[in-house]
Amino acid sequence: MLTADLDGQLNHPQRGRVETRLFLSLSGIKTFSPEAVGRVLDAVRELKGKAIAAGAERVDLTATSAVRDASDVLPLSQALLEQTGLKMQILSGHQEAVYSFLGAVYPCGGDEPLGVIDIGGGSTEIAAGTREALRVTRSLQLGASRLYALRPINDFSSLVPALEGAERVIDSTWRDLPLTPVRWLLVGGTGTALIGLLRGRQGLPGAGGDESFTRDEAAEILRQLARLSPQERAALPGMTPGRENILPTGLAVLTALMTRLDIISMAVTARNNTDGYLYTLSRMQGVPSFTAM
Repeated sequence: MLTADLDGQLNHPQRGRVETRLFLSLSGIKTFSPEAVGRVLDAVRELKGKAIAAGAERVDLTATSAVRDASDVLPLSQALLEQTGLKMQILSGHQEAVYSFLGAVYPCGGDEPLGVIDIGGGSTEIAAGTREALRVTRSLQLGASRLYALRPINDFSSLVPALEGAERVIDSTWRDLPLTPVRWLLVGGTGTALIGLLRGRQGLPGAGGDESFTRDEAAEILRQLARLSPQERAALPGMTPGRENILPTGLAVLTALMTRLDIISMAVTARNNTDGYLYTLSRMQGVPSFTAM
């Protein structure tokens, strides 16, 4: 959740996050369990309450990969509308990539080509361009939760199969980017959790600060986590609560992409597709300040 002023700079931002693991709740016929719907309703009510308390005049609700994959979203959308008053908007993979890119790069100036990777639960979005001219987007059916459902990393012997699984998806769907970014930004919980483990403390710097890491550092953290049980991972300094199961598969996606794109280092940012959603509307006239979730 992001609440901010629509003033061109998204000033006074306040963020919130609740893990629901919605993608992992999809059944074999791509429907959500009542328990999963309940978790989402609780999360949306909580975050909407925080947004209103922060002064939001309007609240918008968007959905991404898990809902895109569902065979029937009507029960979820009806429950959300009835119990929270919010109408759910389902973003396409392209829209998600656009918002992630704009959210990550809007504070950046100049004409240098930038690349953004957003590793989600069910999909990974890649976008490249400049702040004023997005050139290309890609949406891969590959995410931390999706890979976990297929190739969980529960011990060191499962590391190679998970990496190979991520590489197969990338190689089977990838098309080269028409430009080479000079700087890459990483969006999403995998990056934030990685920085937490590297620095031994949760979260990123305040005031929108970004933190850099190398491909070798990400690969080493992945190897360390693969040797630990989920309980041991949860006890590590800086580990994001609730990420102990899917962080290794998220890092497998990350390292496979960094290898494929020949990225040596990149920076993690707390900005994400909610920033991009609000930034897009901040350039429109007559739109009140509001919240996106």
